[in-house]
Amino acid sequence: MPNQNNAGKWRLSYVGEALVISSGLVYTSLTRPKGLDLATILAMIEEHPRRQYYETKAKRRLTLGDSLAQDRLKDIGKELDFSVSLSLISPLHDRDFPKLPQTGGQLLQNKYRSMPKRV
Repeated sequence: MPNQNNAGKWRLSYVGEALVISSGLVYTSLTRPKGLDLATILAMIEEHPRRQYYETKAKRRLTLGDSLAQDRLKDIGKELDFSVSLSLISPLHDRDFPKLPQTGGQLLQNKYRSMPKRV
């Protein structure tokens, strides 16, 4: 039976390097949002630390959402080459940040504290 005292609390499920850009873009050694891994993201930022926008090619499976949006139902699940981008210009957040990074270099050099948005 679940412990009711822990309901709604954070729990530790990963220990290691992480780069959190938004709630949907959490890069670790175990995650690959948008088909990109942590090492690729770090390499792009380190190569061009003053950029606000990064783009590269990545191979990933075509998701149901992508196949519906692109009218490509016959290609669901196939590994395809995609142009993948990462933007710091105006990311959508479910948290309030008093300060945000303007460049990739700032993202890597600082920690940005936040509070949950009130709904």
